[in-house]
Amino acid sequence: MLCPCGSTLLFNACCQLYITQQQQPSSAEQLMRSRFSAYATKNGQYIFATYGAAQQLKQSLGEIQAWADECLWLALKIHASSKNTVEFSAYYVVDNTLWELREKSNFTVEENQWRYLDGDITEHNQIKKIKRNELCPCNQYATDWSAKKGKKFKQCCAKSQVRSF
Repeated sequence: MLCPCGSTLLFNACCQLYITQQQQPSSAEQLMRSRFSAYATKNGQYIFATYGAAQQLKQSLGEIQAWADECLWLALKIHASSKNTVEFSAYYVVDNTLWELREKSNFTVEENQWRYLDGDITEHNQIKKIKRNELCPCNQYATDWSAKKGKKFKQCCAKSQVRSF
């Protein structure tokens, strides 16, 4: 299975290495990609652990996990990346509605590990309400990791908004 982050690598050779702490991300972009993959695989603990120390005090693991569980994360598109910032769009489905969340995220290194500080959401748009007999929206994202290409929404992502790994 391809990695949810949109790379051409398999999940077990990409972000899973970071999520399972076998390796540490070596850049802000790698951390961003692994955090998206953690949302896609419903791993709230990793998302929480990769916040900066001060930001962890403001977060709730339960709320992070609930957000990951509520959404079906389809695709990640990186628009720009520099040493400490990553601008991206994350596409997800919740309540049969396709959304785009565009954010410019800030990262730092704490104790020799990349951490997420905060981000400015520049867009958060409802793209469309998905009808059951329409082609599933996962088909329109080249970076999607779905193996169910060509199916209608009712036979694909609507069937179960939880993907198993």
